[in-house]
Amino acid sequence: MRHVLTLFLSILLLSCAAQPKWKCDGVTSPDQQLRACITSSGNPAPLNESVVQIHDVNDRVLATDDFRSSTRSNGRNVQKNQWTPDSQFFVFSTASSGGHSPWHWQTYFYSRRSNSFKELDNFTGPIIKSDFTISAPDWIEVTVQGTQSDPSDIVTGHKVKRRLSALH
Repeated sequence: MRHVLTLFLSILLLSCAAQPKWKCDGVTSPDQQLRACITSSGNPAPLNESVVQIHDVNDRVLATDDFRSSTRSNGRNVQKNQWTPDSQFFVFSTASSGGHSPWHWQTYFYSRRSNSFKELDNFTGPIIKSDFTISAPDWIEVTVQGTQSDPSDIVTGHKVKRRLSALH
């Protein structure tokens, strides 16, 4: 019985020691290896501006995307954010801190493989809704500008689905 208790306590201590100690608020990837840290600065929400950083388990910054502006009114702030189930991509939608183009929710993603950020709008067209849907392993569905009868529509739009690993 003493050996079982010793083994149990050893496993418990090792599992606690293996947990990352991130120093920022954020969203941890499903595999627990990366954390997306989002900090806001400037004006109060919804006019704030954001910085997105990807940290590894040792809390080292791997990549940064800075949406702050020198005027504090031309940057962007993060709205919805989520990791893909395979932990390969971190996706987030943004709004203008100055209220410019309130219909346009520029959406970005971090790619673990390339260790870089990319704008999803470049692969889908202008995204008009802050909400997006992610499905396994790395699919994203967004609402973009235009309908069949009105290509300039920014209210209804149409759905577009892309596999993030196929976007370069």
